[in-house]
Amino acid sequence: MNKFASMILMLFVIVFLSSAMQSGAQDPSISEDVKRQIEILQAGTPKEKINAARHLGGMGAEAIPAVQYLIELLDSSERHRPLYKKILNVITIFGNFGRHVSDEARKSLTRIGMPAVTQLSDALVNHQRSGVRCNAASVLGDIMDIESVETLIIALRIDPVPEVRMSSAEALGKMAERRPIDSLSDVVSALVDALNDEDQNVRVEAADALGEMKAMTAVPALIETLERYGKDSHAGKALYKITRQQIGSDPQKWREWWDNESRSE
Repeated sequence: MNKFASMILMLFVIVFLSSAMQSGAQDPSISEDVKRQIEILQAGTPKEKINAARHLGGMGAEAIPAVQYLIELLDSSERHRPLYKKILNVITIFGNFGRHVSDEARKSLTRIGMPAVTQLSDALVNHQRSGVRCNAASVLGDIMDIESVETLIIALRIDPVPEVRMSSAEALGKMAERRPIDSLSDVVSALVDALNDEDQNVRVEAADALGEMKAMTAVPALIETLERYGKDSHAGKALYKITRQQIGSDPQKWREWWDNESRSE
């Protein structure tokens, strides 16, 4: 596809999404309260957007029509700074006081919970902005709905941006908080594969996730990771969390321990 055709396609997608979002705000089946909050999310001040996001977060399934607008704010750089904090920003070296719109959008989507999973999953694999994809993965991890696992695995395997793969790995690691590890073999397999990711930070997140899940079947792969990448890979920490063995970061000692465990079974 040449450059001109790509630009035409991009323009079509933008127009389509804009039309879809406008028609959603005008849908008569949406409550007047939700319509008002959507309008604020689109054109309000940072403070108004924060308050709208908080309000929508408490509405549960009723807020579904607003989910797509909250998703668009997941990578917003907007921030509300009360006057006294603006003064502090001037007279201190910190300069980062204020509430981020993106943080409130994320909290709102997490509170909406399972009704938001379908749209979040779609955003994770299809949204053009990596910041939205990254935060969509984080929200899915906070919701911990099993329906999002397949999408998170896809993002972990193929997203070109390391930060998105990192967030997906972290989110997958949370799934064992609500489900037995035996039912998450696909998750463990994807995280084990991610131990060989080209990006060090993704490998670290994958190791941490396996440790949080206490995935005993991942022990051999973690030992190999420790041997290949050293203690900075977090494989040693993950092995400790899984086995509670205080062996440290020596892969040879871990191999000896694992061989003994395997023979004793």
